[in-house]
Amino acid sequence: MIKINLLVAREERKKESIRKEATIFVLAMVLVLVGIGFAQWMSSRQRETIFSQIREAEDELKRLEVIKRKINKAKANKKILQEKLNIIDTLNLNRTRPIQIMSLLATKIPEKMWLKSLDKKNEKLTIQGVALDDETIANFMKELQQSKIFTSVELVVTERVNVQKLNLKQFTMVCTIGI
Repeated sequence: MIKINLLVAREERKKESIRKEATIFVLAMVLVLVGIGFAQWMSSRQRETIFSQIREAEDELKRLEVIKRKINKAKANKKILQEKLNIIDTLNLNRTRPIQIMSLLATKIPEKMWLKSLDKKNEKLTIQGVALDDETIANFMKELQQSKIFTSVELVVTERVNVQKLNLKQFTMVCTIGI
C-alpha cells in the first residue's frame, strides 16, 4: 500500500494560508498607516490654513483699529470745530445785536418822545424816557412789539412830571430781547 503523506500538503497549505494572512495583515497595516499619515497631513494643512486665517484676521483687526482711532480723532476734531463755530455765531450775534436794537429804537421813537436811559441786563432792556402823553407811549410800545427783535414789551410805570411848565409823562418799560 502506498502511503501518501498528506501532512506535508496540509502543512504547505497551512504555510501558504499563514503567508496570505500575514501579507493581508501587512497590507492592512500599511493601508492603516497610509490612512493615518494622510489624515495627519490633512489635519496639518487645515491647521496651517486656520493659523493663516487667524493671522490675517489679526492683521485686519490692527488695520481697522488704526482706522477707528483716526475716525474717533476726526469726530473729536469735528466736535471741537462745531463748538468753535457756535461760539463765533454767538459772538457775531452779540456783536450785531446792540446795533440792531439802537437802529430799531432810532427809527421807531416818535417825535413827541425822548429817551433818558437804556439799561441792558442779560436779555432784558429797560427803557426810561419822557413823552407828551400816554398815547405816544402806547404807540411806541406797539411799534416795539411788532418788531422781530423784542418778544415782549411791558410798561412798568408811568407818572406825570413837570418839565419847564409842561405836563409830561415819564415812563419805564422792560423789553425782552428775542433774537
